[in-house]
Amino acid sequence: MQTNDSGKDEVLLRVNDLRKYFVVGRDFFGRPEKYLKAVDGVSFEIKKGKTLGIVGESGCGKSTMGRSILRLYDEVKGEIIFKGQDINKLSNSEFDKIRPNIQMIFQDPYASLSPRLTVGEIIGESARQHGLVDKAGFHDYVLHIMEMCGLQPHYFERYPHEFSGGQRQRICIARALALKPELVVCDEPVSALDVSIQAQVINMLIDLRQSLGLTYIFISHDLSVVKHISDDVGVMYLGNLVEYGSKEDIFTETLHPYTKALFSAVPVPNPHVKMNRIMLKGDIPSPVNPPKGCKFHTRCEHCMKICEEIAPEYREVRPGHFCACHLYNSPEDTERLEAAEAEAQRLAEEKRKADAEKPLNKFKTAVIDKPAEKVKTAVGNAVTKLKDKAKKDGKPSASDKDNDEKK
Repeated sequence: MQTNDSGKDEVLLRVNDLRKYFVVGRDFFGRPEKYLKAVDGVSFEIKKGKTLGIVGESGCGKSTMGRSILRLYDEVKGEIIFKGQDINKLSNSEFDKIRPNIQMIFQDPYASLSPRLTVGEIIGESARQHGLVDKAGFHDYVLHIMEMCGLQPHYFERYPHEFSGGQRQRICIARALALKPELVVCDEPVSALDVSIQAQVINMLIDLRQSLGLTYIFISHDLSVVKHISDDVGVMYLGNLVEYGSKEDIFTETLHPYTKALFSAVPVPNPHVKMNRIMLKGDIPSPVNPPKGCKFHTRCEHCMKICEEIAPEYREVRPGHFCACHLYNSPEDTERLEAAEAEAQRLAEEKRKADAEKPLNKFKTAVIDKPAEKVKTAVGNAVTKLKDKAKKDGKPSASDKDNDEKK
């Protein structure tokens, strides 16, 4: 298979406001009360044949985002538009038809391979399940995939426990490629490998991308690896993308304070170069109870008053370079954000008062208004009946007697 340049600028995947919350607390009646916001409004797009690198601290939501795109989690909010189709709205049977086009390489090669299956069965099982190969051509098809991933033919009948970490990761890559995908999510595929093996696997992934026309979402902690393999880079912090742009823009014209601190931690292999390390204060906040305003303001040395109250907009600061930081607001942007926040607080206060009055109104209607109305109606009906009966008997009613006495 060769790369098709006709769709070079085609947007293969577009993600809009992706959210994945996990329930971590329930009330007395079992209703969700507290959430862990693992992915909290992520948006980006990837062009066909490109690689998007995702970096960030442990626990920032990188892997959850990758798994959410593949629908490995339920109740994922937002749009996941793959080749013009929102796969988040598809039924399971409809999604099964396009599932081979989106595959994932998992982080741990020791846990992601079944110990009961041989290498040939692991690689070819999914291809046989989706009808990509028949029984007669199964063996040759699997051997071809193994050859592309640098695996020897005699590995076909062997089991995963007989291989090293690097060979196991090659098996994982071969399993993903057996379905002929267009998009591959690589969840830290080299983090568990030695440095020399990392280089081999990374170069193999680059060669496969060029020969098969693949598109990667490459999740990693290693900034040097991301710089080597990626075309675009996204930086995540506490479930949000704080900066996104081309590799050149991110590494040479860094905008967000968190990205600058992250890059300052990269060691330089030169003892004569002095590192200007930016030390972040405090620890990463809890995603269950994130701070108000900008989530990074508790650790940022450039924190302003607006950062503590209002979340920054994720917007295009420079052409193709997106950032979520108040440092790049114009006076008009700041005024607009403050006005929007004041209006949101006003509406929230009105809603709070209305919700607080609802139980009182229900009590007044059920306990006070309705019984009083019933009593009034009952008394009126009784008086009317007495008057009608007195008229029939020819006797003056009590009200008539009172009038006579007054006269």
